[in-house]
Amino acid sequence: MDIERTKVYYSEIKREDICGCNYCQNLIDEIKQAYPEVAAYLLSLGVNIERPFEVFFPIEDHDNGYMDYPIVQYLIVGNSSDFTETKIGDIEIGISDCHPTATYEGEHFIIDAGVFHIKCRYDKYDFNE
Repeated sequence: MDIERTKVYYSEIKREDICGCNYCQNLIDEIKQAYPEVAAYLLSLGVNIERPFEVFFPIEDHDNGYMDYPIVQYLIVGNSSDFTETKIGDIEIGISDCHPTATYEGEHFIIDAGVFHIKCRYDKYDFNE
């Protein structure tokens, strides 16, 4: 892993570069405060938890005002040989074997993290669209 180059990669991504759908924007709004330990761990790898590479949408909204995001993916620059799968609370983090093609040129790999239980921001987003 190249943590410094990963930090540079994430420093260049703006919120408007992320998918603008209500589900992705809701995740960005809530994930860091809902999972501070996961955010800190990802930051130690150079990853900004609020800038996902790919988000697997929840199947449905929950009646209790939360939804589950089964997988959130992040790109890490470098070789995966020194990455170790881990679990933080209920969140499992491991190397992905299924993801979209990245536009990043250079050695990299994608990690999966999830399942994230995230508050639905009904005050900002309409999840029926």
